[in-house]
Amino acid sequence: MSKGNILISVIIGSFIGALLGVLFAPDKGEKTRKQIAKKSDEYSDVVKTEFDDFVKTMRKKYESALDDTEQIISKGKAKADELRNEVKKALK
Repeated sequence: MSKGNILISVIIGSFIGALLGVLFAPDKGEKTRKQIAKKSDEYSDVVKTEFDDFVKTMRKKYESALDDTEQIISKGKAKADELRNEVKKALK
């Protein structure tokens, strides 16, 4: 399991635990709803930040893989050109 998956699991588990704790607390309904809203806001900020970090990481990996692929293709084309020229010379 990757670090990102573990972190997301911990965040979701914490959110669910906090939500259940608030729901089963012996407070009045209005106070409980306010607590749920507050915790939801807190956790949504955390989840948004983590998701943004995840997207940035994946974008960097994608761009790196794309660059590597372009380099490999370029080298392959250069090698093919070399071989084509060698074959032409050999056939003359």
